[in-house]
Amino acid sequence: MQARFEISGENFIDPDNSVLVAQTGPGYFAYAFCDTTGSRLGELKWFDTNNTTLSAITGGLPALKNSCQKKRIIFDYPVYSLLPVELNHGDNSALLHLAGGNIQDHILTEIVGKQIALNYSVPFALLNQCIADLPGASYWHLQSVRITEALHQKDSAAIYVNIVDNNCSVVVTKEGKLLLAQYYTYRAPEDLLFYLLKIAEVHDLSQQEAQLQISGLVEADSKLYRLLYDYFLNIHLQNAGWATNEQSMPVPAHYFTTLKQAAACAL
Repeated sequence: MQARFEISGENFIDPDNSVLVAQTGPGYFAYAFCDTTGSRLGELKWFDTNNTTLSAITGGLPALKNSCQKKRIIFDYPVYSLLPVELNHGDNSALLHLAGGNIQDHILTEIVGKQIALNYSVPFALLNQCIADLPGASYWHLQSVRITEALHQKDSAAIYVNIVDNNCSVVVTKEGKLLLAQYYTYRAPEDLLFYLLKIAEVHDLSQQEAQLQISGLVEADSKLYRLLYDYFLNIHLQNAGWATNEQSMPVPAHYFTTLKQAAACAL
């Protein structure tokens, strides 16, 4: 199976000080093999899954069998809910079913920052396949990682947007507090601009002062980025931060920021 993106890092990664992160969401599967700080990249591949099965991809990836200190599976699926911990009383399957989850899906719960319960739905066959391919791996929802990372920042106001084709996840913080964590699907760049402008309006965030951090599959010269640039003064591409010279990478480093965050995040 041909990878959509592929990076062979220049670094030797000691298996006893390594982490393998696999990330999967609608239409894609990706993995990165790096050191436990998430700074030195050994290998990275990204696959489209729209026209194939996950098992057809993972079965041909010997890197998934590598011996390493940690293995992590990151789920980037849109069916989830956020509740204060004190209001999270167990079975949330009905709530997630109303949000579009399949009644046969696995329901998983994570506690983010001791105060937020993130409940999410993972397709039954997908979770079983991931567990079979990466035995012993821990698994998290991508929004758990992104919220944790965002809350470490103390910006007066920040909007973090991760884009994968026509899907995006948004995390909004202000002065170290979470305001929103939402998943959107859009057809045209103007749709995403509308969502972000509405978020700024509802949460009283200045387009001149709020930090708009963009990661994922978007080009700096794309119509989408230029459109956002016209409306938000402080817009930046959020590079992954690999120790490898990111300027020499065959694809932009901000494509894979979430993989780096998942490798380094302490949840």
